[in-house]
Amino acid sequence: MNVLTRLLATLSTIAAVALLAMMLVTIVDVTMRSVLGELVLGAVELVQFALVATVYLALPETLLRGEHITVDVIDQALSPAALRRLRRIAALATAVFVVALAWRTIPPALDTIEIGDLTTDLGISLFWYWLPLMIGAVAGAVAAVVYAARVFAGRSTDGPAPQPAAGHAADQGND
Repeated sequence: MNVLTRLLATLSTIAAVALLAMMLVTIVDVTMRSVLGELVLGAVELVQFALVATVYLALPETLLRGEHITVDVIDQALSPAALRRLRRIAALATAVFVVALAWRTIPPALDTIEIGDLTTDLGISLFWYWLPLMIGAVAGAVAAVVYAARVFAGRSTDGPAPQPAAGHAADQGND
């Protein structure tokens, strides 16, 4: 396992812990409201933070593995060569989008430090909301570029090997 894979697995583990924390805060908040008529101060802020951490810290490993959501409605109708081209275009578009996302998240995150924005209930710096987003976006950009390079090199691991469409040369003679 190389350094990038280990780093992204660690981010995914942190994302899983954030998901667990989000569930626990929600359970405690709902239980307290039902039993005691009281709420957990800052529960919404904690859940929002955990949600951002869950999504953005799990994204890089998902991108590196090629396990992102794909729509394969036309895959069976394409030749293997056309399907390879389509996967290359999709990998390149994903990499460009995630690199742009990473680039665009850094300035507003740094602005929260300069401005000193705080959450309403707990007074937590909004930078802590942006931190997992920035880390996930930058790691996701690296992962998306590495994945795109693998796709262009013919070494992607996303899903089963493409099957040629009916009527193509690879299918003929198999009757």
